[in-house]
Amino acid sequence: MVIGLTALVAVGGVGATLAVREPWVDRTPFTARSYSVLGAALFVDEGNGTCHAKSAASRKKLLGEDKQVLATGHGQGGEILSSEYGYAAGDCLAYTEFTGVPAGEDAYFLSSDDRMYTADGKGVGPTEESEIDLRQTLSEAKEGWLDFRASTG
Repeated sequence: MVIGLTALVAVGGVGATLAVREPWVDRTPFTARSYSVLGAALFVDEGNGTCHAKSAASRKKLLGEDKQVLATGHGQGGEILSSEYGYAAGDCLAYTEFTGVPAGEDAYFLSSDDRMYTADGKGVGPTEESEIDLRQTLSEAKEGWLDFRASTG
């Protein structure tokens, strides 16, 4: 009886350890990118089809599921969107890059130094992003914006 109880406690301890550590989850750090479309007041047109966010719009923090800071990033650049992007044509699809982000978080949240507010004056908190979205390339993000425009337009 004591041996059986000891074995049960040991198995339970191993199970609890596996549940907390989740060794099957890949936590290899990766470079994350957050994309956003910026209006004329928020970016600098470099004149060759590229652009970058003005300093105030470019500082962001990437938070983990526990809302602790995983990485801080600054705007890296972007592209001016063409006429095929409809209402967003002429805007800048800019990205912020975060290095060394641990993979496998259940949720990621983006926070900006700039506070955003709704029409009724309420502050908008950190926005949730998926790991898949954070792993997108610039061309994949541009395709996503075209797909979004097609589905809403």
